[in-house]
Amino acid sequence: MNSVGRMIGHFGFCVLDPAGMGGSYKRRERFNNAVFVSPKRDFLYTKCEKCANVTLRRSLQNLVADKTLPESMSDIDRWHAPLLQPSDLKLTRIKSINDIPFKFAVVRNPYSRLLSFYLGAKAENYRKVIGTSEKPAFGEFVDLVCDQAVEEMNPHWRVQYHNIFCDVIKYDHFLRFENLEEELAAIMSRYGKKEAEIRSVHKNQSNAGSKLASYYTPEIAQKVRYKYAIDFDYFGYSTELPV
Repeated sequence: MNSVGRMIGHFGFCVLDPAGMGGSYKRRERFNNAVFVSPKRDFLYTKCEKCANVTLRRSLQNLVADKTLPESMSDIDRWHAPLLQPSDLKLTRIKSINDIPFKFAVVRNPYSRLLSFYLGAKAENYRKVIGTSEKPAFGEFVDLVCDQAVEEMNPHWRVQYHNIFCDVIKYDHFLRFENLEEELAAIMSRYGKKEAEIRSVHKNQSNAGSKLASYYTPEIAQKVRYKYAIDFDYFGYSTELPV
C-alpha cells in the first residue's frame, strides 16, 4: 500500500465516513490518527496522551517493521509508517474493527495524568490550548479543565474513556502506566520475532505520581473525581489519592 493511497484513504475515511462511524469530521480524524493496527491485523493499539504514547508508538512501529527503524524515527506522518490506520483497513462498518483479535491501550490514574501535564507544560502550551497568558495555579487549571465539555478538551487531559474511544472499541486489555514496562514487554514478546525493544522516551518526565500531595487539596481532588468519574470506574482506579 503506497503512501499516496493511504493519504487518500485517510481523507476519505474522515470526510465520507464509509464505515458509518458518525459524529463530526474532527472526531473521525481524531479516531483515524489515534488508532494503530499491525500490518497482520493481529493487534490494535490506541494512543492516549500523557500515558507514554510516544514510547508505545515508537516501540510498536519498530516491532512490526521489516527492519530495525532508526532511533530518531518519527511517525507523525502516519501514511509512511508500518502500523496501519483504520482507513487502511477499508472498513465498511466501524464495529468490524473489533474483529481484530487483541485490542489494547495504556491508561493512567486520572490524578497523576492531569498533574503530569500541568508540571510538564510551559507557559506557551497554556496560551496555545487554553488561552491564558501565564501558567495558572494548579487549582485554576483544574477549574478550567473541569468546565470543558469532553469534545472541547485537549487530548492531554481529555477523559480517557473518550480519548481512546471506549464507546467504539471493545478492548481486550488495558495496560497500566504505573506498571508499563513489564506489561508492555509481555505484549511485545507475543508479536515480535526479534527481541522486544522498548524505546522508552522520558522527555520532561515529571514523576507526577510522587507529587500528588503537594498539589491536590480535598476540594481539587473532589472536582477531578467528578469530572473523571468514568475513568476511575471503568479502568478500576481508586478515587482515594495515592500516598
